[in-house]
Order: sequence, then structure tokens, then C-alpha cells
Amino acid sequence: MGGFFHISAFGRIEEGDDEKFQGFLERAAPPPRTSVYINSGGGHVEAAMAIGRLIRKAWFSTSIGTYTLDPQQSDELIIPRKFASGKCISAATLMFLGGRLRYYPDGSEFGVHQFSFKNPTPEIIERSQRLSAAIAAYIAEMGIPAAFLELSASTRGNQVTLLSEEQLKGLKVITGGMTETTWGVEVHQEAMWVRGERDSLWGHGKVILIYSKTDGFSFAAMVETMGRDAELISFPLVEIVVNGEDIRIDISNRCMRAPSGIYTMFMASLSKNEACLLAHSKSFGIGIRSSAQAEMFLGIAAVSTDGAEGKLQGLYKLGAT
Repeated sequence: MGGFFHISAFGRIEEGDDEKFQGFLERAAPPPRTSVYINSGGGHVEAAMAIGRLIRKAWFSTSIGTYTLDPQQSDELIIPRKFASGKCISAATLMFLGGRLRYYPDGSEFGVHQFSFKNPTPEIIERSQRLSAAIAAYIAEMGIPAAFLELSASTRGNQVTLLSEEQLKGLKVITGGMTETTWGVEVHQEAMWVRGERDSLWGHGKVILIYSKTDGFSFAAMVETMGRDAELISFPLVEIVVNGEDIRIDISNRCMRAPSGIYTMFMASLSKNEACLLAHSKSFGIGIRSSAQAEMFLGIAAVSTDGAEGKLQGLYKLGAT
């Protein structure tokens, strides 16, 4: 890895490579948010999916290409890295999908085709059907629409369709430094909440509007700590930021904070008017600052409510009546 945390995964994916990758992770212990650079023409499908799951579990990002140490600079104290563009083809694309953030550098090639076996026999046809089901389940697990699999299936196994950057963005295969927000509704006993979740270079975050029959409305946020434990707990100013940063609701004196695994949790009660504001907003998040004069903040930049208006406003109506 040479002075900078990244992993270069190149060459054909062979059966058992997932076990080797697991062993590498146990020995090297690369930190979360490490980038995995892939340069591969494909190979064993099951191993590729297993590696993809390991990448997702380890909170790694993925990119295409290879980083090596520049041998021309070997006399320097810190040897600079040299990047070479690469390709991600066939089964390697499944491995790529494991990244929580997924990048497409200039000069990359991303190619798909249907996964098939040569000289099919009844036994191989049955295995192919099981494999197709496993691939479909894996793609859904990674949060990629079924259209990606349909596009792959439309290209014969002995051919490759190279996808453009725009196509990959449309299929949610590449994210850049920030994913789209996903919204969901959950119910637990007498409480209901609407949760928005997003991943980015600055960490994974969740913002939550809650209604409980006993406690009324409240706001919660889960901020990935990323080594900022002390600041997230001790910075005195905590604000809900609404519509970008146009509106700030100071919750410092009513906010509970606590470590929760890789996150710091924030929770505060809301008035009906404050809940109404969030439910009808274009975006909301949380900012934690050292003072009102501080320009930089920790937390979660306002998360777009696009597509979640019905969920948020429905929750508000439930509690306001």
C-alpha cells in the first residue's frame, strides 16, 4: 500500500480469491474508506460477488485503474504513486459494485455481458439458472437497479458492451463522492419515523423525523464518527439546518448525544411547528460547530427530501391531528 491507504486488485479473478482477499484484510487491516482500485477482465463470478460483499462490509470505495510506486523516484523519502487507467469487465463489474462509493476515472473501461457457460449440459444449465438468480439478488443487495442486469443480459457472452460514464451514472453504478439519498418509513411499537440515508466522502449519515404517541415529534441523526468522537460530543453548538443552510434550529440545550458503534447519535424533541418545517422542507441535516462564528461544521449537510415529501408530510399529519 506504500504510504497511502489503497488496495490494487488486478488480473483475472480466480475461484478462491475471495478467501485470499479475506485473509489479506485480516493481515493488513486496512481502515474503513480505503479505496480498492480494480483492473480486471473478469473471471470467477461467485468469487467476484464474495469479494464485493467483503468490500461493502469493510466500508471501502471502489475505482478503476491501478496505482503503483514510481520507480523513477525511488531515491526520495516518500515515493510518489503513479496511476494507470484500467478496465473493469465482466465479473469484475460485480466486485466493483461492492464499493460504498464508486468512481470512474478518465480513461476507464467498464464492460458487461451475459454470464454463461461453454458447451451447456443439463447440469450446467441448472447451475447457470442458479447463478443468474444469485447475481440478480446480489445486484439488488448492492442497491443497483435491475436495468443493469438487463443490459448485461442483452450482450452475448463472447462479446462486451462498454458503458459510458453517463450510462453508469443513470444506472447508479458510479456515485462519485456522494450517493443519492434513500428514504424509508419504519414503525416500532407506538413510534413511527421517516429516515433519510446518504453516504459521502465525509461519512455515512442518517437524518430521522420521528413521531411517538407518548413523546410527540423528535429529530434524530446518526453521524459517522470517522475519528472525530471528541469534537462531535464536545462542540457546544448543535443545529438542525433546513433548506440548505437558510434556516437553523438551535437544539444545543435539548440535544442528547451518545456514541453508537461507528456513529455518534443526536436526538432532540421538536415542537409541532418545527416538525412541520422539516416535513415541508426541501432538505434538512445537522451541523455541529465550535461556535456560532465558526464557518466549518461537522455533521450531515442538508439531505434532499426529493421523493420523500409524501412520507414526511404523512408522518406530520399523523402527529398533528
